[in-house]
Order: sequence, then structure tokens, then C-alpha cells
Amino acid sequence: MATPSLTPLVPRDHAADEVARERVVKEGVQLVDLQFSDLTGGVKSLTIPAALLASTLTQGYRFDGAALTGGARHHEIDLYLVPDPTTLAVFPGVGGASERAKRARIYCSVHRRDGQPFAGDPRSTLQRTLEDCAAAGFDYRVGLEIEYYLIRGDQAAGGMPLLPDQAGYFDLGEDLIAGTRDEIVATLHEIGVGIGGAHHETGPGQEELDLLPTGGVKMADQIMTVRQVIRSVAQRRGLRATFMPKPLTNVPGSGMHLFQRLASLDDGTDLIRAKDAPDELSPLARQVIAGQLSHAAALCAITCPTVNSYKRLAAGHRAPRHALWARVGQAALIRVPAWAAGEDGALELRCPDAMANPYLAFAAVVACAMDGVRAGEEPPSPLDESLVAYDESELHKLGVPALPRTLGQALDALAGDDVLRDALGEYIFEQLLSVKRAEHDEYRRYVTPWELARYGDG
Repeated sequence: MATPSLTPLVPRDHAADEVARERVVKEGVQLVDLQFSDLTGGVKSLTIPAALLASTLTQGYRFDGAALTGGARHHEIDLYLVPDPTTLAVFPGVGGASERAKRARIYCSVHRRDGQPFAGDPRSTLQRTLEDCAAAGFDYRVGLEIEYYLIRGDQAAGGMPLLPDQAGYFDLGEDLIAGTRDEIVATLHEIGVGIGGAHHETGPGQEELDLLPTGGVKMADQIMTVRQVIRSVAQRRGLRATFMPKPLTNVPGSGMHLFQRLASLDDGTDLIRAKDAPDELSPLARQVIAGQLSHAAALCAITCPTVNSYKRLAAGHRAPRHALWARVGQAALIRVPAWAAGEDGALELRCPDAMANPYLAFAAVVACAMDGVRAGEEPPSPLDESLVAYDESELHKLGVPALPRTLGQALDALAGDDVLRDALGEYIFEQLLSVKRAEHDEYRRYVTPWELARYGDG
């Protein structure tokens, strides 16, 4: 049974704590959800009465840490949720006060009883990685595009029941789709998520939502919120939302493209763009590219963490299959977008999908970038597709490494990657390998409808 702890765990930002407490009282919040991430990126939540927030901010809240393992609960671990008061969000009322208590959400890191971060906490792992990046003088920020499908609420026997939606890329879409999109954007904006644009994607009922650049931990928190809000709004409108990378064979896949920025921690100077370079790309940016390319196979195990992820990558359609970079090319793992005058540079990483644990994905991406910087690596030449499109055989002849074709291949690459082992820490690294290998083994034993149709009369 979870109970409050009795003594303060860590030094607190008392001003931030006070702002959070006052806001909860001012806005009439009755319930507060203490939320955290499990190993695989699922949202875990513990709800407290608003009256307990003050003591929880200063003392933490004891809970069973087995909830962090991604489903493999073997024994209880007494750990403490430590709320981050800057993440407090008050949700707009749904159904009126008489039907539903007003509630807020606050994200938590997980600590041991001695006040130290727990080795199995993804949020603390990202915080540690970003602190290492800051110690080197760099401020890492990221914006992103997240794609998903809205589907009918009823589950058809043959698979995902898509909407009868004929809209295409940037079309307004059916009223049901457009109205759902509008409510998602308005809700996220109201609770303080840094929303950019939202639009219909190329697939039937497929949507894209853009998030403005911010710090890595804040962005990871926001992704957790975005997925919850999208699912909740869709459900209220009789729909379902899926972030599955490849929900059907004949529709485009859904990714989560990261637009990475790197600035000087001292003065905020953009370190990606170099106006005096022929291609406006700084030596540091090239080292970041080289580091991420050299660890691409292992990185996929974290940024593309499901068996379904590799069906998206295998299908192409703006999803990368090889560890290459380009300025013009939808098949590139890393793309250098065009910059407007005065705009900071960015590097777009195109392999991740929204099934990834955002805390671990960002920690891995930053660790690979910093490894390239420390080694002073130089990337291979870019393979731009402005004049020619490269097929598989041509890329093989050029020696461009292919990305893993299955989750199993990606996990094998991860197992041998010491940079990512160090970044994630031994506890998370081994737990993640164990959970994901079990998932892949279960998939390999499963007999699919495709096999029955193909071989059933054999």
C-alpha cells in the first residue's frame, strides 16, 4: 500500500512548489495525478487528493516501483515519486463539475529512499544525459512531428477499421476528423503544451501534430501528455487513436520526426548552422550526424521499439531504411532541412515512431550525438536525391549500412553498443533487452493471418 514518506527526499525549489500549490487552490482542483513513465514508455499514474499535494511536493510519495518494469512485475520495490512542480497542468472540465472532479497532472521522477535517482527511472536517465551534455557546454533542444491515425471506435475482425476518409495531405478532412483535430489542438494549448501546426496527413484518417522546440525533458513530458489527450479526445468523439507505426499494409506508416537543435549553453549561439561554411553546416553538426549514423542500428532498438516499427521502415514512404544523411531526400535517416534567413539550424532524425519511450529515445539520441562530438567524427558524404534516387543495390555498392530489418536485429545491435549501455545505465539496459527480446520471441511464435492465407492449403 502506497503511503507518504516522512522526511524530505531532495532539496526543493520552494518558489516553484508554492506556485503549484497556489494554482491548485485557485483553480479548484480536487484530484492530482502523479504521473511517471514505465520502461516501455507507458504512462503510469497515482491519484491523490489535492490536499496532499503540499506534503507530496516536499516529501515525495512512496509506491511500488515494480510498476516501472514494463509488465514484468516480480517483486515490490519501495520507491518514491518526486513531483516536478513546473509540470503541473490543470485539465479543462469535461461534462461539468457535477459529473467529474476537476483534476490536475504533474510529472514525477523516481527516487530511492536516500534521495538519489532510481537507476530504472527513464525520466532521471534523460536528466542525467542532458546534464552530461550541458557539462560539455551544449544546450540540446528538440521539436518534433508526431503522426497517428484516427480510426472507428469499433474493432473489426480483419484489423484496424479505418475511417471512410478521402482527404489527402493538408486537406481539411471530414467534419468528424477536423473537429477532433481542433479539440486536440485547443486542449493541448490550454494546458500549456507548445503546439505548432496540426494537419491531415497522407493516409485515410491520418493526422500530424507539430510540437515547438524545447528542452529534452520538457518535450518528453509533453509527448506523454499529447498521446493521452489525443486518445481521450478521440474516445469522446466515438473514435480511437493509434500511434502504431504501420497499422495496415496498404496505408502510410506513422513516424515521430525529431528536429534537433544544439546551442551554446553560455550565450545561446546556434551551433548547428555555420554561415561561413559552403553548406552552412558547422563541424560540430557534422560530428553529431556522424555519431548518430555510427550508432544507427542500436539506436533503432530504442527509437523503433516494436516489431511493427520495422514494417514501417521496410515499407519506405518517407521512412528510412539505411544509415545515410542528406539535405534533399525522404529516405535519409538524418535530413538537414532548409533554413530561412536568421533561423537556427536543425538536424531531422527520421527513424523514431511514437511507440518509443520518449525519455529513453532522447537520452539515446543525445548520447550518440555526444559520442560523435567527443570522437571528432566526420560523416560520409550526403546522398541527396535532388537529381537521383538511390535503390537498394546502389546503396549496397556504396557501402551504406542498412538499418535493422527486424526488432531482433536491432536488439542484437543494441546488446553490443557500449555507448548506449552507458547512457541508459546497466539496470535499464538489461531490463529493456529482456522485455523487448521476450516481446520479439512471442511475435516469432505467433501464426499470422498472412501465413494462414499463404500456406493454409499447402
